[in-house]
Amino acid sequence: MLQRIYTDFAMADHAVSKALAKFTPKQSLRAKLSRRTIAEIPQSKISLFTKAARQNRIGRPDPWPVSAKDLAETDVYFTQYYSGGHGLRERAKSGSKIVSDVFTVPSTHKIVNAECERFPEWGERAWDDALNAQYERFTLDMLEDCDGLFCPAQSVIDDVGGYGSQYREKCMLVPYGSSLSFPSKVLPTPRRVLFAGTITLRKGPQYVKQAADLLAKAGFTFVFAGGISDTAAAQLEGDNIELLGHVSKEQMATEYSRADVFVLPSLAEGSAGVVLEAMSAGLPVVATRKAGVDFADGEAGIYVPECDGGAIAAALEKICNDRDRRSMMSNAALERAGEYDNAAWEQCFVDSIKRVHAGLVVA
Repeated sequence: MLQRIYTDFAMADHAVSKALAKFTPKQSLRAKLSRRTIAEIPQSKISLFTKAARQNRIGRPDPWPVSAKDLAETDVYFTQYYSGGHGLRERAKSGSKIVSDVFTVPSTHKIVNAECERFPEWGERAWDDALNAQYERFTLDMLEDCDGLFCPAQSVIDDVGGYGSQYREKCMLVPYGSSLSFPSKVLPTPRRVLFAGTITLRKGPQYVKQAADLLAKAGFTFVFAGGISDTAAAQLEGDNIELLGHVSKEQMATEYSRADVFVLPSLAEGSAGVVLEAMSAGLPVVATRKAGVDFADGEAGIYVPECDGGAIAAALEKICNDRDRRSMMSNAALERAGEYDNAAWEQCFVDSIKRVHAGLVVA
């Protein structure tokens, strides 16, 4: 289906990219180059636009330089949170469709600002008024201009609906996939609780800390894996807390295999890949619905209210103190994770693109 990809990120798999990935001295840079190299798309279909990252930080950016040929021939444009989509409605041929992947809840900036005000000791800066206004304009442009809004979870659809029922009608549920797999046998350590992701207020580590304090004498160990500032690390200090910092993919797989349960009380996501990875390892999950992974409450995991450390602690005790329940949830997590594989995502994505192209009602 793809005729052209306009990007500031991806590179074709050719001799130059291979040489860069092979001979670059820094391992981290080699890994980044390898991740940005895509074997499935030929060089002839890739158009690089290196200014995109800067433009996406300044509100409504200048239109991307889409060729006249592509503008004349394209039936469907697919964008990531409308990156590259600005100005298309005015330039595209009549009848063409615009789709955007809404990869986070549109109210993220409001949520972050509220948490920064609630937890000033964490040292995170709230968005200033100018940036809030730019983000709102960016979001409203996307909601207005797009014919289809691909949302990875029901929580994203619900958040979009808060901007207007007319936008809710454009939403289509297109869950992401996960390709991570684990050995058939893992060795969970009882009452070892894993949190993974960049440790910022948006993802709820402050409420995991509240739960850790409540369970300080109950034999629980809380492990945080992910990049963290010195200020945030100071807020998470505790006898039953381990801070691993940023870890490699191999180390992360080991941590999933050792954990008893996974926790992510995020306040704003699209669909948290770490939750899918944890479920792929057979981990029951304790998460908010805003974490963006849908499952039957009480089966693959337990949903908790947002901003509630006490509810997190209660859910962890319910799972870890009942080994039969934990085993049942582990099996359910594995089964549910299988429904989020890449093949399922691909089929849903292609079917949804076809529906938008045909002008079908997408709600």
